[in-house]
Amino acid sequence: MSRQSRPIHLIMACLLVAALLLAACAPTATAPGGTTKEAAPAGETAAEDLDPNQEYRGNLGGDPPSLDPNASAWDTSIAVIALAFEGLLRFKEDLTLEPAVAKEVPSTSNGGISADGKTYTLKLRNDVKWSDGKGVTAKDFEYSAKRMLDPKLASDYASFYYTIVGAEEFNTALGTQDKPKTPDAAALAKLRDGVGVKALDDFTVQYVLKEPRASFLQLLALWSVYPIRQDIIEAKGDKWYTDPASYIGNGPFKITEYVPKDHITLVPNANYYGTKPKLKKVTLLMGTDVAANYAAYMNGEREFTTVPAANVPVVLADPNLKNQVIRAPRLATFALQFNNKSAPFDKPKVRQAFSMAFDRQTYIDKIRRGVGKPALSWIPPGMPGYQADLGKEWAFNPAKAKQTLADAGFPDGKGLPAISLQYANTGTNPDAAQYAQAQFKDNLGVEIKLEPMDPPEFSKLVSGNRHQVAFFGWGADYPDPDNWLPELFGTGAGNNHTQYSNPKLDDLMKKAMAESDTAKRMDLWAQAQKMVVDDAPVIFLFHDEGFILLKPYVKDFKMTGIDPNALPGNWNLELVYLLKH
Repeated sequence: MSRQSRPIHLIMACLLVAALLLAACAPTATAPGGTTKEAAPAGETAAEDLDPNQEYRGNLGGDPPSLDPNASAWDTSIAVIALAFEGLLRFKEDLTLEPAVAKEVPSTSNGGISADGKTYTLKLRNDVKWSDGKGVTAKDFEYSAKRMLDPKLASDYASFYYTIVGAEEFNTALGTQDKPKTPDAAALAKLRDGVGVKALDDFTVQYVLKEPRASFLQLLALWSVYPIRQDIIEAKGDKWYTDPASYIGNGPFKITEYVPKDHITLVPNANYYGTKPKLKKVTLLMGTDVAANYAAYMNGEREFTTVPAANVPVVLADPNLKNQVIRAPRLATFALQFNNKSAPFDKPKVRQAFSMAFDRQTYIDKIRRGVGKPALSWIPPGMPGYQADLGKEWAFNPAKAKQTLADAGFPDGKGLPAISLQYANTGTNPDAAQYAQAQFKDNLGVEIKLEPMDPPEFSKLVSGNRHQVAFFGWGADYPDPDNWLPELFGTGAGNNHTQYSNPKLDDLMKKAMAESDTAKRMDLWAQAQKMVVDDAPVIFLFHDEGFILLKPYVKDFKMTGIDPNALPGNWNLELVYLLKH
């Protein structure tokens, strides 16, 4: 999440192909007519009222590129990984932390965090087992962290963990494509050993940081540092995750079938230490046709579905379907990103002009059928650091947009080089691209060329920073501003595909990440986000909104604002059960 483009959960995960599909996450939600976990757990439901099959069926929207927790950041991947694995800590519904494999959330008061904020020591439960019955130990966490940082793996999220002593040095040891390095095996081994993660004994793991980082505990809850089995990977190689027999996890479910481009089947992990799943089977299909998935839901072949944009008005007008809707804000923002190193978007005034030429509300009304809220800044509502009034000076204003473009040296677009907008040719992306094309023509007098592409080809284009203008989005991995600004707008950051660079911003973000005082820290992040908004490296389009249909017989279904698009409710799926229907 060196990092490839992160399809969103994060970038191309709440991101590229999924960018314009109406998928769902909500801060807290239950099935329509359902009850909370506390009020009516499955154990209190009469057996004769339960569906004997207890099979939960959904569609991921595509084949996960990888199911390797250390390597992947794709939305479809995270959806499955979080069912089969569990980390030291996990997020509750309100996105605060609670212990998982760790006995407690470390703090300075319980001795888990050193007084200087640089050493984190976590005691593990001794009853956590892998799905094959072997015990989970601290060495599994040490191995996982160091494998995730191995430059040969090219983990999507490695740069998240550069605060750890030796992490950046190890992860960047091979250099870049432009400036490769060739260290020998001994040198790499020395760098690996220098990473500040160590199993002190079988049930104690310690992380040592270069400097304090307020969000580090949240990073320990992410899939990238879930425990991993060294013996399996050494025996099976980096494709260990393609075979259910070797895909051994410690989460509530385990995979029994994996048919690429068709389906994944999961069943309860009998060795799971925590709340036992109530479902007997989870079937996740991989179809890419949103309309077909919606039709399958209507035919009773799915328990949930996203809703094609064209069907939103129909659903809301239907007396039955409207009661199956779960609709709420989700922690995700979508945008059009400029390549800031490619003329004419190397000029801030040009970027500002294009931003003011885009009518966001009409875009939401016409293309997204009213789902979502206009965005004039990056951090979304519901996230710490959201600033409701930020960016209003760059709101839709055709007259000001034209004048700003003229001030940049391109009156009525005269003198501009050829401009292309690239997009994944799927879902409603073509409609969105045509809308953008019309906006820039009508409000700036600028012709842009549309370049539809196959999703994998588009992903490679953006990952290689070879696009000119392209759709993208970002969803929260964890609820903190440092998940929203450094990774997208920091100089050289893994997901900074705009190639935007501002040394003053880099310095400000570095201070914010290390600041322990919450008020001072949030003020620094506010200054940083304003700097990004004013420089306009992207056109902020909309803050996403969840919109799914869920069958009324699904009970104890709960979502958070950081659920993946592909499988809303996945962090709490072990709680779900089905009534007869």
